[in-house]
Amino acid sequence: MAEKGFRVSAYNRPDEFQARIWAALDRAKKEGEAAGKTICIDPFTELADFVSSLKTPRRILLSIPSGAPVDMTLEALTPLLQRGDVVVDGGNEQYLATERRSKEMMEKHGIHHMGMGISGGEVGARYGPSLMPGGSKESWDLVRDVFEAMSAKAGDLHEPCVTWVGPGGSGHYVKMVHNGIEYADMQYISEAYDFMKVVGGFTNQEMADLFAKWNSGRLASYLFEISQEILTKPDDQDGGEGQLIDKILDQSGQKGTGKWTVQEAANVGIAVPSVSAALEARFVSAAKDERIRCRALYALAVKETPPPDGVGRGLAPEEKAKLAANLEKALFASKILAYAQGFRVIRAASEERGWGVQPSELARIWRGGCIIRAGLLNNISQAFKRDPGLPSLLLDESIARDVAEAQAGLRWIALRAVEAGIAVPGFTSALAYFDSMRRGRCPANMIQAQRDYFGAHTFKRVDKEGTFHAEWTKPKL
Repeated sequence: MAEKGFRVSAYNRPDEFQARIWAALDRAKKEGEAAGKTICIDPFTELADFVSSLKTPRRILLSIPSGAPVDMTLEALTPLLQRGDVVVDGGNEQYLATERRSKEMMEKHGIHHMGMGISGGEVGARYGPSLMPGGSKESWDLVRDVFEAMSAKAGDLHEPCVTWVGPGGSGHYVKMVHNGIEYADMQYISEAYDFMKVVGGFTNQEMADLFAKWNSGRLASYLFEISQEILTKPDDQDGGEGQLIDKILDQSGQKGTGKWTVQEAANVGIAVPSVSAALEARFVSAAKDERIRCRALYALAVKETPPPDGVGRGLAPEEKAKLAANLEKALFASKILAYAQGFRVIRAASEERGWGVQPSELARIWRGGCIIRAGLLNNISQAFKRDPGLPSLLLDESIARDVAEAQAGLRWIALRAVEAGIAVPGFTSALAYFDSMRRGRCPANMIQAQRDYFGAHTFKRVDKEGTFHAEWTKPKL
């Protein structure tokens, strides 16, 4: 923000993080000066002094943990503000909390409160993230110049990776779903890594080279870029040997946005099996002790080939090439299917809450700065531009051609993973979603018949209008 010519005031209450934050500000100043830029950042440890330093209407961006800390900060901040000021919550907040605060702040104090999703991690924070602000149009007009300047830029026209998402909590909702897609994408890559290592006998360097190759093609994305680097980083501990990836405990954490995505998808009646599978895979990874015990208990019952935790027998070059070609297709198809699921959730919530979210704009601003940035997003943005009312990405003809071509690879990988006893819940859930969505008639008629049998829940018929109930058993005399 300061690097773009804005004079910035920074506040942090005296705590254990203060020294590190001030050091980061000093480093940013020095980097700017080295690049011939004037960086104006004024640090404050007193809230009143911080607020007084800002021109009206004040524009304040919060970067704090969600929940109670936000309420506590707003409680301390609000008496120091004036009508027309804008407070933007840039954390991963639950969207309903954002809507509550926005309503209260405006009705009681005339202060704008916005919820803005920010994606990009440390690099995005320093050099430009993807921004997803939600709130009133009036509040967006007050902060637009700052956010367009500080956001990442993408495309030949260097377009700002920010757009007004919509009113209320839409910004935080969209960021939540963005993170759900991120969960799925990370799971796919982890499964590809596991499949290559265990089934194919690939070395870390071979996998890194393959990721680099894929990252120069249609799979180009930030996550492939960093995964390539992860695979080749040496162990950084004194006396360590080999690559660091092999020393990292196989337990992955999560902070809640993936869980929220699954919950909110259920609330609007949209299936997100890839996100759910990725979330549940993290839960399974946390059960390390139980997994070790199960491995011993079922060693004789399930004959894995190759062994579950060992490196595979090693494939001939032509076999490795075939595996890699199918895996590239599996990753591409799955990636599209994850986006298809996520955008269906966003559309359903937007229609239900009257937000007016534009999917083409979301795909556009996710092309740069953010964790899920990928070349594929250009195609997705164009699909929604061609048909702004597109109910599913799978119904766009161009996207459909891509999925139709790549799904064979996804099926090939899923079959061989099952045969080898290797869990690939991300891939198999994506394949099940695809196969379910392309069925003109699914077995839900049996479920509805069962519901009517035991609970008289009624059913509809394919040959007649109306609602029906059947007498499934003969009455006993």
